[in-house]
Amino acid sequence: MKIQKKWLIAALFLLIELPLYHMILTTGGDKLVYSSFISIVVCCIYALIWAKKEPLTAAGLTCTMMADYFLVICDPIERTWGMVFFLAAQSLYAIRLHRLIRGRVFLTLRIGILSLGAAVAWMVLGDKTDLLSILSILYYSNLILNIFAAFSQFKVEKLAAIGFLLLILCDTVIGLQVACNGYLPISENSIIYKIIFMDFHLSWFFYLPSQILLALSVGLKQKHP
Repeated sequence: MKIQKKWLIAALFLLIELPLYHMILTTGGDKLVYSSFISIVVCCIYALIWAKKEPLTAAGLTCTMMADYFLVICDPIERTWGMVFFLAAQSLYAIRLHRLIRGRVFLTLRIGILSLGAAVAWMVLGDKTDLLSILSILYYSNLILNIFAAFSQFKVEKLAAIGFLLLILCDTVIGLQVACNGYLPISENSIIYKIIFMDFHLSWFFYLPSQILLALSVGLKQKHP
């Protein structure tokens, strides 16, 4: 009976997200703004239903919802606060994954890479280094490490691993779009430019499925680590 309930709630969750996903990819303006944010709120609510099973992921999706509030709903957008909450989400996921790995080596590696990332950002940006750039580097480094950690435990973290992979594809698209505005000389006739500026919202094409999979990794989890 519990298994039936689990799958029924998951199916209802996906049925709610499907029309929102369609709106995100095909609309613009206020419809895009509100359908985008509502889709993340739904992910958060679904994860909170199963919060007793996996509180860290439920908390991570709550942080993601807050990040999207600052980056999607707020006008003007609050990039720094958005990155604070995105970093908090990845940190919570890191704790979840470390409970599975239970190894000092990976924890030491994570701390070393995060420290190196912050140092590289300071060396490259120099006087232009600010809180937003440091938060962004720490977030991206954490995400990469979470991908490796999740794939190292793929048997029990399939949904989370694929979710993290889709998330980094989303961030890569956004990074390339930003880079086109003066950082990288990407020609408008190039394949890369045409891909990242497609007629639909490519970043959300990856982003919402990533959050859905992370949410499902809570609700459909078979065994508590």
